[in-house]
Amino acid sequence: MQLKFLVDYQGAIPVVARWYYEEWGHEVAGNSYEKTCERIRGKLNRDKVPLHIIAVENNNPLGVAQLKTQEMDIYPDKKYWLGSVYVASEARGRGIASKLAGKIVETANSFGIETLYLQTEKLVDGGLYSRVGWMPIEQVHYHGLDVLVMKRDL
Repeated sequence: MQLKFLVDYQGAIPVVARWYYEEWGHEVAGNSYEKTCERIRGKLNRDKVPLHIIAVENNNPLGVAQLKTQEMDIYPDKKYWLGSVYVASEARGRGIASKLAGKIVETANSFGIETLYLQTEKLVDGGLYSRVGWMPIEQVHYHGLDVLVMKRDL
């Protein structure tokens, strides 16, 4: 398996957009698969935020994660976020999400970012993120969901 910047593997954009739309985007009023593709195309970077990292094996996309800014508007002081982590159902259980999160941390660190944040629905312990060094900050109700906000100092 390889981890690549999505800007270098743009053929996977339709797959990533389908994942995002089916997992989260279909619930957003006025959103569509096409709009999801457009948003992703607007975040194709390798040397600045925002960017996507994609996991690929045998030319097949397995998962994706994003380094983004201001994911939660209730935290205007928390600038950089790991978000939009998705692993294809057939590839789950192989540690791909952990590897994607690690690559986002490594990339953020190379940019001089000092702290990253994320939100997860794993309220009890933060799920895999706790196992890879993220610390819980607080539980909040945000956009209809109960989420745990976590941080990682780099």
